[in-house]
Amino acid sequence: MTKQSTSFWDFSNQLYARDGVASACLHLQKQFQLDVNLVLFCFWSAHFDTTVSDNDWETIFKFSQCWKSRVVQPLRDVRTWMKTESIKNESSNGVGFSTLRNRIKLDELAAEKFQQEQIEELVPLSQSDKIKFDAKAAKSNFKNLLRAQSLALVEEMNKQLDLIAESIEEAA
Repeated sequence: MTKQSTSFWDFSNQLYARDGVASACLHLQKQFQLDVNLVLFCFWSAHFDTTVSDNDWETIFKFSQCWKSRVVQPLRDVRTWMKTESIKNESSNGVGFSTLRNRIKLDELAAEKFQQEQIEELVPLSQSDKIKFDAKAAKSNFKNLLRAQSLALVEEMNKQLDLIAESIEEAA
């Protein structure tokens, strides 16, 4: 994965599409309330020979927490509700309802892209700093993320992280 674009968004899309990565990320989100974009950031930034400072982590986390709670999560909640509602209610199965739900899904994705772009601007990593993926750096980044959220690393998290790291190493 070291020869691809340094764009956080491009990296995330490529990684997320690999077998098992989406389910690992969603498991971390559902079980531990972790922001998938921040989990992906842990892996993206492990491709650079630059350490993300504690101050940068704090800034990234504060921004992401606010953005997720005020923008991404409300869109996700509406989209999820509409999916459930369309199953329960035949009248909500119309084209207009489906079109609206799909538009909200696209807006949710656009909000996540914006979040990643803002994170990338907060921690500018240059092509000249690019290195081969470092799984230890990814785990260190993840520990910083957990510290920012006052969470402890548990074995189930490690299992999901290893799955994601293996996907990166297999592609290299």
